[in-house]
Amino acid sequence: MNKKNYNRRKFLKQSLLASAALSPFATFIGSLNSLKAAEINGNYKAIVCVLLEGGSDVFNMIAPRDTSAYNAYQTARESIALELTSLLPINHSNQNGLNPGNYGFRNNMTRMQSLFNANKMAIIANVGTLIQPTTLTAIENGTALPQQLFAHNTQRAQWFAGNAKGIETNGWGARVGDLFYPNPNPNPFFNVSIGGSNTLQQGGIADAIEFSDASISPDTMRTYGFGPDSGGGDLGNVYQDIFENHRLNNNKLIAALANRRIKKLNQQVELEGLFDGVQEFTGFTTGVHETGVSLGQQLELVAQILSIKDNFPENRKRQIFFVNHHGWDTHNTDNEQQVGYLSDSLGAFQDAMQQLGLENQVTTFTISDFGRSLTTNGSGTDHGWGSHAFVMGGAVNGGDIYGKMPVLSQSSDDFWQERLIPTTAMEEYLATLVKWFGANETELNTLFPNLNAFPTNDLGFMS
Repeated sequence: MNKKNYNRRKFLKQSLLASAALSPFATFIGSLNSLKAAEINGNYKAIVCVLLEGGSDVFNMIAPRDTSAYNAYQTARESIALELTSLLPINHSNQNGLNPGNYGFRNNMTRMQSLFNANKMAIIANVGTLIQPTTLTAIENGTALPQQLFAHNTQRAQWFAGNAKGIETNGWGARVGDLFYPNPNPNPFFNVSIGGSNTLQQGGIADAIEFSDASISPDTMRTYGFGPDSGGGDLGNVYQDIFENHRLNNNKLIAALANRRIKKLNQQVELEGLFDGVQEFTGFTTGVHETGVSLGQQLELVAQILSIKDNFPENRKRQIFFVNHHGWDTHNTDNEQQVGYLSDSLGAFQDAMQQLGLENQVTTFTISDFGRSLTTNGSGTDHGWGSHAFVMGGAVNGGDIYGKMPVLSQSSDDFWQERLIPTTAMEEYLATLVKWFGANETELNTLFPNLNAFPTNDLGFMS
């Protein structure tokens, strides 16, 4: 069968099979009530999610160094293949016995090479959205596939939901927050976003909190009559009267929105002084050709927030941070700039964690919409499926590759329509991180409803 000309109607039919089994929010809430929240006393832990927005071309980040494997890679990639002599060697221990070959990073990934070879970074091979483990033969025979493969919004939403099989009304980060901090004492500072609003952290008992810089401006809130020392004022009284009327409105949506807005405004006063004693860091830079706030600036702000983590009310012991690295949808270009900047930014962030003494307590990991096509479209690459991810930190069992690296050849059964077929499920990857947070097996299966369709809930990359 010609992989490029695979019948689109059959593909849509396979994708729609996934909609037959949904996981309603009510089911999750019912099981959540019976859970014993994971033990979170003791040391502080945080995970930092780095979204490589647009779909990362990992084939131009990691390439084989053995002659025969490299030649097949070069033939498939044509003009965009990395030069063999330019690759930075990485020394992986191959504990799982699945990856005996030699590999190298792109030549501008020197910080990531150093971290990997120092056992502070691991590679998660060929991870992606799946309904169940699958192969090329199973796909050609009509196995069910995640809905709308290769579509940015849908695939990113599945990563944020932590479920490629069913529909979730909240993100996996929000569910983890509800697990660790259920009613009546939720944690409004568990989910922290530096990269803007995202569905990974939405839908929980407590809203995610967003920061754009290391400052709080309660005086602005007091102008409108909020806070114990505000003194009201004409404008403040009018403003609060409006919100009070809305809060008591019979329309539940209006009332909910008013309550949420009041909570956010009061939160600014509650957090006054949060950034007292904030530390400054060096080594973070702005990106090249990056839209929005640069990754370096976002990670620097995460480091600043971590430097004053004990200033948060009640000094809770778990947090999830989200940052967004834009510009990975490389249809018309190579990803050289993005790759080098990612490497430098991750290196600077790990330096900051070491400076803070949090190297073993903060774990950073990457996700992306999907991978890219193995072959070039002439100037860049098109949307793919499976991809590699990176996990960094002192608690990471680094210096190794987890999962199985693919054979990078156009004739390889590891590919379908020139897209890499994932062999590691998204849920296995995320569950390993949340298990490190303290969740037990029962809780992991509730947080990730389709996790039990896959071989393991612990890939072994966390100590």
